[in-house]
Amino acid sequence: MTNPDPIYTLRGTGSPVTVVKFNGSSNENLYSGCEDGNVHIWNMHTRRIQTIVNAHPDHSVLDLDFINDKLVTQGRDGLVKFWSIQGSDYTISGTLQSGSLGFCSSAVVGCNSTNYLAIPGDVTSQVDIYDCKTHNSIGYLKPCSGHSKYGMCMSIRSVQNEKHILIGYENGSVALWDIRSFKMIDSSSFHKETVMCMDFSSGFMKGLSGSVDNKIVSWKLTLDEDKNSKHLTQSEQTEVINPGFNDICIRDDNKIFATAGWDTNIRIFGFKKLKPLAVLSYHKQSVQCLTFSDDFLLACGSKDQYISLWDIYR
Repeated sequence: MTNPDPIYTLRGTGSPVTVVKFNGSSNENLYSGCEDGNVHIWNMHTRRIQTIVNAHPDHSVLDLDFINDKLVTQGRDGLVKFWSIQGSDYTISGTLQSGSLGFCSSAVVGCNSTNYLAIPGDVTSQVDIYDCKTHNSIGYLKPCSGHSKYGMCMSIRSVQNEKHILIGYENGSVALWDIRSFKMIDSSSFHKETVMCMDFSSGFMKGLSGSVDNKIVSWKLTLDEDKNSKHLTQSEQTEVINPGFNDICIRDDNKIFATAGWDTNIRIFGFKKLKPLAVLSYHKQSVQCLTFSDDFLLACGSKDQYISLWDIYR
């Protein structure tokens, strides 16, 4: 398709954008985190900044999410903060320690009506699991010493309505973990180099991952009924012209997914067969993050300090 223009560009962050996320089904607000530690809450009706939270002063915001009525932010200062929301006021209600060496973001995991937070630890390859309600540690996930060297944790994704999470590692592997037994169920090497980004569709039991090269790999989580066990198996892969992916996001209807490239481009693919559909060229520097709203609006944050909004394949 002909390269379209964004329907709007959000300006005024004053710092490279590192994470974007819509809040709730109403999509009235877009939250963005930046390298200077600020979180901007955007009013999507006026398309202006509504509130600024100095979440992690002078440290990049790695992730933000929502648990019940709280905002959760993670920074490169080694802290995960829980924020109570009262109108436009954001007050810290709890803090957890996380690893501060890498760029791996945390992930909320729902299991038996309880929310857990999977956070990269200070120990290489380790992910710590916390109860979101009590903020207490319940255990950790770390490959056995007999396993090959996985390196740093690079990406964490939950498997919806399951007791499992997926972790992408520095050595190119993706592993499936059980957060109740704290054991690795399966691991597969999908990339020759570091897993830079990853997303997973629980509806299709299918995942996508990108690395520092020019390949996007799709893989499936399959059930071996004879052994009652699950396995990760590669499905397909596709290549683009330029290497390097910062983020990847599957739309909730499982029809398309988007990638954020080092080459400043946003790429749209069909989810079923990885068919390239569009290249969105707008930003002047690397696109670092992206997300879809519940009504399929695409928001992309860039190192050029802008957030572009796209109405495409809705």
